Amino acid sequence: MARKLAFDRTLFVVGMGLALFGLVMIFSASAPLAMERHQTAYHFLMRQLLAFVIGLGGMAVAMHIDYRTLLRREFVAMAVGGSLLLLAGVLVVDRTHQVHRWFKVGPIQVQPSEIAKLAVVLFLAAHMAKHENKVNDFFKSLLPAAVVIGPLAALVVLEPDLGTAVLYASLTGALLFLAGLRWQYVATAAASGVAGIGAIAFASPYKWERLMTFIHPDADPLGAGFQINQSLIAIASGGLQGASLGESRQKLFFLPEPHTDFIFSVVCEELGLIGALCVLAAFGVLFWRGLKAAQGAPDRGGFYLAMGITLMLVVQALLNMGVCLAVLPNKGVPLPFLSYGGSSLVVNLFALGMLLNVSQHSNE
Repeated sequence: MARKLAFDRTLFVVGMGLALFGLVMIFSASAPLAMERHQTAYHFLMRQLLAFVIGLGGMAVAMHIDYRTLLRREFVAMAVGGSLLLLAGVLVVDRTHQVHRWFKVGPIQVQPSEIAKLAVVLFLAAHMAKHENKVNDFFKSLLPAAVVIGPLAALVVLEPDLGTAVLYASLTGALLFLAGLRWQYVATAAASGVAGIGAIAFASPYKWERLMTFIHPDADPLGAGFQINQSLIAIASGGLQGASLGESRQKLFFLPEPHTDFIFSVVCEELGLIGALCVLAAFGVLFWRGLKAAQGAPDRGGFYLAMGITLMLVVQALLNMGVCLAVLPNKGVPLPFLSYGGSSLVVNLFALGMLLNVSQHSNE
């Protein structure tokens, strides 16, 4: 059992601060849209608040279960197998009507690709802890990783959600590299990945349009380029101090779905450069404390688990901000703790609990 009251308090405060700030910004960004669609300004806030409460419960559980229990073969197999079933289930259900990335359980929407992110990290942490001395062995290290991560990524691509699949691949490559994978393998995999993404985009008119919009955002400002142009207008309008909380104009039906993947644009408009830098600094502190937890882990499983969770959260944040700033193509990746989405928030809070659990055992 983990030592009580020995977790990293800085990490806890930063994670909870981001989540609570996310609730404030979701209400600010979504209130006009919620009034139009649901006749109450609190619709999206209340749903996210429910997810926050559930996520807090999951975080508490993760903090009090020894992380080594979560890295046992049976639990990892259950996490990966369950994620595969959920992802396949979404595809089977959605082929009967419109393709989505989630399914409903009563009033609750579940997004399996978010759950699979944590399954990827758990598997890689357990796998690398056992095989890091053979990380460059194709049959004992690389092939098993490809056999597990490949189907998860393929199912997510079929949803379609190329951005999350790219995140799975990035996490896999990063953790393998930390384990000592030769840079030649990393370079070959990266080149193959870029070629594969290009082929997928070329085969899909929708994805190809997104890529062309990224390259030429002004070519169709009222069509394909509308969202990214409205995002840039919101960010530019914020200036240094912003228009003040709740005073965004772009959220008034100019910026589509401002409470989801483009909530960072609303943060920039309402709180300015200062607010944007505070969010960036918060993720910087999270990255720092995550590295500290990994460095102090008593075993390699804890090291890879802490590194995997830290990279999962921080890389997502950088991808999301990059999209909002138009320095990356739109990938549909949410901003952890801030973007609206119950599955994402619950999984991120559970992951934060696991990271805090590793920090409890630091220098054991």
